[in-house]
Amino acid sequence: MNSRILDKDIKILTDIEIDQCPVWRSKTDYIFRTGGPVATTGGVAALAARLVKLWQQCRKYDVVITADIKTAQIFGLTRTLLRWKKPRHIILELMLDEFSDRIIWKIKRCVQRLCFASAEVVFVSARTEIKTYAERLGLPKECIRFLPFHTNVIQPRMTEGAGYILSAGRTGRDYATLAAAVEGLKVKVVVVSDRHLVEGIQFPPNVEVHIDIPYRKYLDLLHGCSMVVVPLKRLVKSTGQVVFLEAMALGKPVVATATIGTEDYLEHGVTGILVPPEDSEALRQAVSDFIARPESYAPLALRAFEQVKERHTFEAYTGSILAVAYDVVSQDR
Repeated sequence: MNSRILDKDIKILTDIEIDQCPVWRSKTDYIFRTGGPVATTGGVAALAARLVKLWQQCRKYDVVITADIKTAQIFGLTRTLLRWKKPRHIILELMLDEFSDRIIWKIKRCVQRLCFASAEVVFVSARTEIKTYAERLGLPKECIRFLPFHTNVIQPRMTEGAGYILSAGRTGRDYATLAAAVEGLKVKVVVVSDRHLVEGIQFPPNVEVHIDIPYRKYLDLLHGCSMVVVPLKRLVKSTGQVVFLEAMALGKPVVATATIGTEDYLEHGVTGILVPPEDSEALRQAVSDFIARPESYAPLALRAFEQVKERHTFEAYTGSILAVAYDVVSQDR
C-alpha cells in the first residue's frame, strides 16, 4: 500500500467494514463502530439506522465512503439539496439496472441524477462502465473511475481439484447456455445459484444443481472443483467478478463469457478462456478442451493466480480507495 496513505490524517467515515484489511480499519471510521449499536438486521430499519448515523456524524469528517446503494442515493440527495461541500462523497460498487423506455424508469433516472450530482467519485468494476454510467448519471467521465474488484480469498493458494466443474453465481448468469454446452459431456458439472435463475432450465443428467446453499458449502465446492465456468448474459452492468476472482485465487482455470467486466480481469489464452455470449458451441469446445487436456490449462491458472496476488487483494482494493480519498480531500487544502 502507498506509504503516503499510511501517513495522512484525513478523517474518513464509511458504511462498509473491511476487517480483512487492518489499514482500512485503522484509516476509516465505520458508522457503527463510532458509538451506538451495531446493525444486525437488514431492510428499512437497518437503512434508517445507517442514515441517522451518517447524518449525525458526517460533518466531522473530510470524506464519506458509501457502499450501500440506497445509503449512497439518500446521502447524495441530501448533499445535493443542502449544497454541502464537505464532507466529500465517494461511492463504491455501483451497479445500475438495464435501460428501459418506460416512463417510470425515466423518472427514476432523473432522481438518480439528482442523487449522484454531488458525488466527487463513483467507482465501477469495469472500464466499459465509465462511459455508460457517466451518461446515465449525467456526470463527467472524470468522476467515474474503474476500481479493480478484490477476491474474498484472504490467503490465495493453489488447490487440487476432484475432477468436476463448478459454475456459480446469482446475478446475470446464463445457465441455459451452460446446460446446452455440457449436455452429453463426460464430466460432472455442479451449479450453485438461486431458484429464480435456474427455473425452467432443463439440465442434463451430468449437471448437479444446488439452490441457495450456505456460503461455506459453496467454498467447499469451489475448493474441490477442477475448473470454474462463469456463463454471463449481456448486461449494462458487470457481473461475475466475485466468483472468478475467488476461483483465480485458488488456482482454478476459468472459462467465462466475454462481456462487460470479464475482459478487465481475464485475458483470453493468458489468464483464462473467454467465449462469446450465448454461444453454447464455443463454451462446449472450451470445456471439451479442458476435459481432453487439463494440463494445458495449468499455465493459465498459474498466471491468473499471480495476477490475483498482485492486483486483487483487499490491500490493493482498499489502497486504491484511500489514495483517491486523499486526492479528493487534498484539493480542499
